[in-house]
Parts: sequence; structure tokens; C-alpha cells
Amino acid sequence: MKKRSVALVLSLLMTAGMLTACGSEKPEETGGSGTSGGGSAVSGTESAAGTGEGAPAGVNFDEEPYEATFMYYAANDARDVEAVEAAFNELTMAELNMKVHLMPVTFGTYNQQIQMILSSDDSLDIFPYYSGLLGTYKDAGFVIDMGEYIDEYGQDMVEIIGEEDVNCGYLSGFLGGVPTMHERTNPVMFVMRTDILEETGFTAEDIKTLDDMTQVLAKVKELHPEMNGYGGTPGMSYPLICSNSRVDNLGADNYGVLLNQGQDTEVVNWYESEEFIHACEVMREWNQAGYTSADFATCTDGGETLMKAGNLFCFSTFGKPNTKVEKDAQTGYDTTCVQVTADACYTSTTNATLYGIAGNSEDPGKAVILLNWIYKTKAANDLINWGIEGKDYVVLEDGTIDFPEGVSSENVGYHQDYGWAHPNQYNSYIWTGNDPALWDKYQEVRDNAVMSKAYGFMFDNNELLNEYSAMGAIRDEYLNSIATGSVDTKPALEEFNAKLYDAGLQDVIDAKQEQLDAWLAEQ
Repeated sequence: MKKRSVALVLSLLMTAGMLTACGSEKPEETGGSGTSGGGSAVSGTESAAGTGEGAPAGVNFDEEPYEATFMYYAANDARDVEAVEAAFNELTMAELNMKVHLMPVTFGTYNQQIQMILSSDDSLDIFPYYSGLLGTYKDAGFVIDMGEYIDEYGQDMVEIIGEEDVNCGYLSGFLGGVPTMHERTNPVMFVMRTDILEETGFTAEDIKTLDDMTQVLAKVKELHPEMNGYGGTPGMSYPLICSNSRVDNLGADNYGVLLNQGQDTEVVNWYESEEFIHACEVMREWNQAGYTSADFATCTDGGETLMKAGNLFCFSTFGKPNTKVEKDAQTGYDTTCVQVTADACYTSTTNATLYGIAGNSEDPGKAVILLNWIYKTKAANDLINWGIEGKDYVVLEDGTIDFPEGVSSENVGYHQDYGWAHPNQYNSYIWTGNDPALWDKYQEVRDNAVMSKAYGFMFDNNELLNEYSAMGAIRDEYLNSIATGSVDTKPALEEFNAKLYDAGLQDVIDAKQEQLDAWLAEQ
């Protein structure tokens, strides 16, 4: 197997800003708010009880158990992983004749661990990764083509995820992984303190666009001159996150996009579009009027943190059906959440995180069998997210779950609340405080969203990593200041765009157009 330096690859793509899946700051979304887990949308498996009767294709109880390693994202280094692994293995030994080593990894340690494992011959079967790395991982032999196995061993996954969404894991006919069951749209929401909004006399019905917020912030400034009206980290400013809703960025990088929610098929420069320029001009207006903090461009605290400290009226975020429950818990305030962009489905949102089969796998077919089983088995998803029933959580009368008496986030043995990053949170319990029908609402949003004409297309950027690296450095130098209104918009944007073109932006746009045209011709 080919072993290119994954450290170099990750370094280049991080410089290019391509490891921030969909531009979102997902770790902000884990604060015990029940954003993960859910009512059983898909029924669990019936145990074969180790007899082989009714066992999935490819499972043979007459041979030695296959030993598999399953890496997954985790919110924390839980104390009781061994107990969860033991419970997990009771299921896999009985139903798959497999012994599974669970490898939860936090975002803080993931890059270091994955670099070492993929660059070595260490055992690994299933692992999560950002789809922007697929081209490089494919060429380096770090992932196998699941398309060779999915028809025989992965049809439950296809049914659960949906064929359209599974197609978002293909790059030039190579299935590098399957998407997690997370939200399929990233509309922008403004999150406001309800008490202060009521003071202003405005209501949620008065706010339908970015421009509508200007009059609200003006009133907040008048009533509370000591408070910042709008803020958070610059990466979550409206101009930087609205692209996830307003345009198909063909790879989560914004270096060449399809306008009009992907209904246009001409690849253009987002940073020269009227919509992006207007958004930046509004931020500049807010900056000059004192609605934002002077250090907005360099702020490292998220809007949730600032609001919780009492210093902020409003921030923007990616919206979904349970945003209010989530933000109420994270900020400690009753919030009003208003969606100001429409729901749209893009490949880069759906495939933000893929679970793939490592090139290190000793038996990729059995690895696909295991991954397929995880997607369809409720008990498996509950274990890796919530731990052990009765010990780490209890089921309430309405079907949601909570900590057992005497247990809290401080002393629980295992509790991730990270279902968005696990294979199938739709097939898991919902944490208390959320709507028991939450996953039905997620699916309803996806089914009624605008579908980009490029849905299922993935851009292969592997021949343009140098251009991405150069453009990433330019973006890091300019974009936060422009998007937060900290500098005069027009001259800064002109200089920014000129440098992007010098670094190879047109080459990227042309390559995207060529690949997209070829893909569209095949549909």
C-alpha cells in the first residue's frame, strides 16, 4: 500500500482551511444540550445469538472471530470506555463473530493519532475523516473503495442513509466512505437573548433577513450601550457562514461556487459576488456604529460563551430543528432563534464527515459488515454516544433519556453527547429536553430543502494542493478582518481577490467547472 506523508497532506489542507467541515464549529455544539442521540428511527437488529442462523452475509461463526478496530470522534476522554467496549463486544460477538476494539478520539488528539496510524501498518478498520481529504487518501491508499463491497455487505446503510446521500461519498467512481446521519442543511440563524429582544419592541416575525437585524441592533445599542450587539468568533460571522446556505461551494472551500443555492451551474468567485460584498458591507456598517466589539476579527470566544457571560445580545449559527434547546442550554438564557436563509442540500454539508474503511484493514469486507451493522443497530449507537443504560443514563416515560439519580456530567462514567459525529444518531436515544420526534423533523427539513444541481458531485482537488495552500494563507491574512467589518470593505476586498487570483484561484475555478460539466453530463 502506498504511504504518502499524511502529515504533509493535513498540514496543507489545514492551511487551506479545509478541515473545518462546512465551516461550522461543531465542538461548540456539545454542551450537554442533547444535540445528539434520538428516538429509534430504524429498528435494531435481532441477535443471531452466536448460532449463525440469520447472520449477515459474510459472517461465519465456524471461523475464528475477526478482530476489528473502530475509531470514532468523541467529545471527551471518558473514564469507562472499557465497560462500553465490553458491552459492545457482547453484541458483535453474538451477531457478527467479531471482537471490536473501540478507539474514541477527541478533536484535540485526532490529527496526531490518524497521522501515525495511516502512515504505519497499525491495525485500523473503520475511521472518520473530512471528505476534503478523500482525493489524497485515495491516491495514498489510506482508504479502500467501499463500492467493491457495499452491494453485498452494506445495503442496510444504503437504505438508512439514502442512495442520494450515499452518492456524496463518491469521488470519480470511488466510494471513499459513507456520511453520518447529521443535519443535511446549514441555514443561518440569529440567536438573540429573548429578554432584550422584548425590550426593543421587535419580534421574531420582524426579522427575515440580514438587513432586518440592523434596526434591532440599533435599538439594543440605545437601550444597552455597554453591551455588544453582535459577535462571536470571526469564523461564525454572517458573511463567512452564509455561504453554507446561499451557495454550493463545491467542496466547503468557497474557492469557486455555484450561486443561487446551486441552481446556477457556472462556477464563479464567491468573494466577488454581490451577496458576499453586501454582507461584508453590512458588517462594516455594524462595526462603525459600535454594534460589534473592536476585537471581533480576533475574538476566540464563541457567541455562546459571550452570551453566557452577559456581554452579548446576538450571534449567528447554523440552524436546525433543535437549535433553541441547544442554545438555551449553552448560554443559560431563554433565546429567540430566527432563520434568515433557506434550507438547501449540498454535497459538502452531507459528506462533511465520512466513515471510511482504512487501507490498513486486514479484511475490508468484514469492516464493511461491521460498519453496516453499526448504522442499523440502535444499541451500538447508544453505547458509543450515551454509554450503558442504568449506569450512564436512564430512559424516561416520554422515551428520551437523562442521567440516573446521583449521576451528572461531572461523575458519569461515559457520556459523549456527540451523535452528529457518530455513524447514525437517528437510531439512538434523544437526550431529555428535546422533542422526542426530533429526527423526524431533521428528515422533514432535508426532504423539503432546495437540492443543488450539483448534489452528489465531489471536486477532486488533489492536483491543486499548492494553490489551496497559497490561497489559504491569503484568506487567513484578509478574510476575518473583511468579514467582521474591521476594515474598509471595498479596497480590502479588491486587494484580497487580486491576491487570490495571483495564487491560482482561476485555475481552481476552471478545474471545478471542467469536473462539474463532466459530472453533469453523466447524470
